[in-house]
Amino acid sequence: MKAQKIILTVLAVLLLSAFGLWALGASYYGLSMLAAGLSFSLFALTVLALVPAFGAVRDSVPLCPDAALGKRSLRRSRRHPWAQIALVVLALRLFLYILAYVADMQVNGYGGGILNGLSRLWLRTDSPSYLGIAEHWYVTEGDPRFHIVFFPLYPIFIKIFSLLTGGNLFASAMLVSNLCAMGCGILLYELAALDLARREALFVTALGMLLPGAMFLGAPMTESLFLLLSLACAYCARRQNYLLAGIFGALAAFTRSVGILLAALMAAEMLTALLGDGKWGAKRIWSYMGCLCLVLLGTAGYLAVNYFVTGNAFTFLTYQREHWDQGLGLFWNTAAYHTEYLLNALASGDLHMALGLFLPNLLCAFGALGIMLPAARKLRPAYTFYFLLYFAVSIGCSWLLSAPRYLAVCFPLALGLAALLQKAPRWLWWAVAALLFLSLCTYTILYILGYPVY
Repeated sequence: MKAQKIILTVLAVLLLSAFGLWALGASYYGLSMLAAGLSFSLFALTVLALVPAFGAVRDSVPLCPDAALGKRSLRRSRRHPWAQIALVVLALRLFLYILAYVADMQVNGYGGGILNGLSRLWLRTDSPSYLGIAEHWYVTEGDPRFHIVFFPLYPIFIKIFSLLTGGNLFASAMLVSNLCAMGCGILLYELAALDLARREALFVTALGMLLPGAMFLGAPMTESLFLLLSLACAYCARRQNYLLAGIFGALAAFTRSVGILLAALMAAEMLTALLGDGKWGAKRIWSYMGCLCLVLLGTAGYLAVNYFVTGNAFTFLTYQREHWDQGLGLFWNTAAYHTEYLLNALASGDLHMALGLFLPNLLCAFGALGIMLPAARKLRPAYTFYFLLYFAVSIGCSWLLSAPRYLAVCFPLALGLAALLQKAPRWLWWAVAALLFLSLCTYTILYILGYPVY
């Protein structure tokens, strides 16, 4: 208990010092500074709530959620309804495609058949870059040289699956994304079912598929593949199969830069296991370290691609800084400048930027912190720890473009929201699901109509 208080005190001092130093040099005032302070406070309180959660691991007794089920409910088809989940996820994706087509037709008139409309409506933002990599790999001349900032695994899958689509890379990308989206639904359910009753695990899956940024799970982009690999890593780590978790983590790190953060999730699960049984053997710890290093191989592989293509392993950092003005920053600074930009956009009447970019980013960032703060004491420590790191890195970029998209693949959010609703009346479950569904549809329509949704 004394050690826990010392850790909490040290963390509080470090966090407050970091914010204080930033505030002294910041040029924000009023609502912008208030937004920064609120973002920092919610994050810091979640960090402080995480420490007791780790401390409670030793005294916790895991309960099997299947213990109270009868023989009929324990049948494999009932415990693992994979086909039903996959079909529902696919039906949701098809609904969003139709919604997008109808919304575009109502505003812009008839623009061709549904199949032609798919590529016209969904092949935008980062999607052409991934298809370009799949077709030509990485190049060093012209505008496509900037494609080096996009990670290779998703384009590799596009190229492989194009064998099934007659060489049509767009169709291949959509096939990969939708197959991965169905896999995400199944794995999210299986991960949740390790700790929750089956009905509640299904609700977690519904929440994860209905987050506003989840519309990108069916787009020709990396979200669905990254989420699938992240869930696979988390599931294997949860089952203490750290070797397989490390392999999936490496693949995720070869898909997106934040994939390397899965090593932190694995480390937290390992610490939970060590605290739980108290067996701190040297051989066990060294084997854990080896599995963690596997995740780093994914990032190392991407750096190797940079080196062999451009002669510099860190070319992507240069392009991100010079071409996209992107770099690592502080997430509370993001809250400050987004609030300032939102107020300026509203004052100038620029509703496209206000409604498409700044407001969704702020709502999702604050919403995520608002969910995870009270949920931190109810979730496994590894999930909260991973969320905190993921949030700090993804929301802290120097020019945040898509908080809804980034947070849609941060799976602890769905688990955290379900944890908050676990003892709530069923009508509230349905109300939250309905609100998320409306948000998902609205965000999809904004994307299709050309708002700055990235």
